[in-house]
Amino acid sequence: MFKLVLLALTDKADGTSALRLATAIAARHKSGFMVQHVSAPHEREQSCVLQLSDERELSARRAEIEAFCRANMPERLTADVMLGSGFVHVEVLKTIRLMEPDLVVIGDQGDAEHCRRELSASTMDTALLIAWEAACPVLVLPPGMPTASNRSLSGTFRRIVAATDLRDGKQDSLTMAASIIEADAGTLFAFHALPLDDAAPDRAVLANALHQAANRLAYLGRNLGLPAETEFVVREGDPSVEILKYARENEADLIVLASDCYAGPQDSSQKKPDTSSQVIAGARCPVMLVGPDAPAAHFRKPRQTGRKA
Repeated sequence: MFKLVLLALTDKADGTSALRLATAIAARHKSGFMVQHVSAPHEREQSCVLQLSDERELSARRAEIEAFCRANMPERLTADVMLGSGFVHVEVLKTIRLMEPDLVVIGDQGDAEHCRRELSASTMDTALLIAWEAACPVLVLPPGMPTASNRSLSGTFRRIVAATDLRDGKQDSLTMAASIIEADAGTLFAFHALPLDDAAPDRAVLANALHQAANRLAYLGRNLGLPAETEFVVREGDPSVEILKYARENEADLIVLASDCYAGPQDSSQKKPDTSSQVIAGARCPVMLVGPDAPAAHFRKPRQTGRKA
């Protein structure tokens, strides 16, 4: 399914779990594997970067990254190492456009994220900034995710919650999740949270809204050709809260959602998908972001509907 996996690493962040997950996926799919390390600016003043790493520092950093990979990668898997300096999302997007990976894996950004927030007007996380422009999905290891004996780090995802806001043309999260489930032979949960207004809704009105949302979700499943065993679930409440709650209740190995999931027209234009940020912040399993330019259908094999002659 994935032909080239790119792992993004930064200074002062423990990338062991991210490397473990990325290499497990690469080994499982027999794909190429790349590691990009981005060093944060040494000096900065307000919104200006004053000094980046020089060649001597980059050479020493390459030796460190290569040693780190050799110590933590599985046998028979090799990695191409690339180095950069500056904003992580800028450097990673350059590499994505050049190398065209099928998947980007990104873990804790440590000081690099604090630096980016100081120098950038955007309030979005680095992973979201990448997902918004990347032509591939972005797999994020949330900062609070437990890593000890976490089965999600095996590279095989048996239980996937794919969240959708049911907007037209925004079903790539379902398509991407279905592709992964077909590869891993697991269970797919197609999930929609029905946002509620501040005022308590009439019971009859709420019941009707839930019924319509369930019908819409089931229709999408049939139209997209999701696996027959897919479970369709609709709940009411704050989307980020309900997504996280349902994922924990069902011991999900992976959450898949669009980078602008539940973002209104104004939020989309300003690129502030609050739901995605909150899901990343609270998830206990990896989160896959599918951006507007990620071709989810590219990963999907046509389903066999007829008998062989």
